[in-house]
Amino acid sequence: MKKVVLFTLLAGTVATASYGQSNFSEFTDNPSAFTLGSDNNTLQIGGRLSWYYEDRFLKSGQTNMDHNSFDLKDADLDLLGKTANKFTYEFHYSLADLVNQANTWAYPKNASPTTPGFKAAYIEYQGFKIHIKVGYDKIPFSQSNIEHEHETPFWSHPDLTSGDFFSRRDVGLTLSSSLYQNRINLYAGAYTGMGENFFEYGEDESGTFEYVARAEFCYPSKMSYNEIDEENSPILHFRVAGNIRYENKTQPNGGSVDALYPDEVGAYDTRMVNGERTIYGGDAIIKYRGLSLTLEDDIMNMKPSSATDPLFNGTAESFNNGVVHAGGFISDLNYNWQKIHSVISVGYENTNANDLIAGNFQWLNIGYAYKVNGFNSCIKAEYYYPLQEDVNSNPLKYNGQIRIGYQIVF
Repeated sequence: MKKVVLFTLLAGTVATASYGQSNFSEFTDNPSAFTLGSDNNTLQIGGRLSWYYEDRFLKSGQTNMDHNSFDLKDADLDLLGKTANKFTYEFHYSLADLVNQANTWAYPKNASPTTPGFKAAYIEYQGFKIHIKVGYDKIPFSQSNIEHEHETPFWSHPDLTSGDFFSRRDVGLTLSSSLYQNRINLYAGAYTGMGENFFEYGEDESGTFEYVARAEFCYPSKMSYNEIDEENSPILHFRVAGNIRYENKTQPNGGSVDALYPDEVGAYDTRMVNGERTIYGGDAIIKYRGLSLTLEDDIMNMKPSSATDPLFNGTAESFNNGVVHAGGFISDLNYNWQKIHSVISVGYENTNANDLIAGNFQWLNIGYAYKVNGFNSCIKAEYYYPLQEDVNSNPLKYNGQIRIGYQIVF
């Protein structure tokens, strides 16, 4: 709770110091936000509100219909600014998450790592060729992780990049630089390795970092992380990238990650491993005349330090060789139908949560958005269908799911 208060006070201080500042749409994806100030010092105030109705088609014998209801997804406030001496900063938090976390702390249960309340709280210096960012933000790993789901017809990220397999945000240091007229973009960073759970636990007892690196090539120019071709590009644009992240979270004195940080390990015991974990992957996006295609493949290589680690699922070392693999493939095909203010998307995911036990899951997602004012004001409908269920790692109680709602970005 002290961390929440501290970050809130920091945001208030930064916002007050920057008051009287103007438009800097060159480094934000929300030009409709309210801006204050001069050309050299700016403060942009924006946010997002969204809700949807969800209906799950339950399997025979299932009677719990608590998901068949309305849900408030977003109630965000985002402060984004820059100063004349080449600093930029952002403080983005979800009021809905903060209220949920406050209620959670009042009861004997753990806070949710995927809804920590804070989505960004960082300062970045852009006065050097290599930009230096310190604070809390998205980790520069995975196209699907970095992009914004509110700029697609879908209501959430694919399961692989939703935060269950690996963290999406963390506190740390990020270095970035661009070459060849911004066509080549490089990122490297060191982070706590606790991800969104940093606000619950702080640093873990190992005291080690997670290291992340990403390199991408864009042509004919740098591309934003918006997978929809809203500009209906008259010439083909593409980006290809590769990234990797590594950590060794072996706990001292024989400590157990599962015991010390029970909700940090995640739904598949992969978010934090009591040992070494390497994740590597590649992704690509193509945009042309309203059509866009994204492809991404992420592979996890985990080496728990204990032969009895739950990740091994009781298998013998002669069988598992001390290594567990997980990961998957995701792809979206989108069409921006400008004449009828609509976007249609079809997404596919094939993911394996653990290669030592049989089973993988495959999802088909169909999304539609009617844009009243772009994605800043739109109706979104999503159909979520399991093509194949992993009964061992991800048993389901439903045969499909639909969500329909409205979002406003300001």
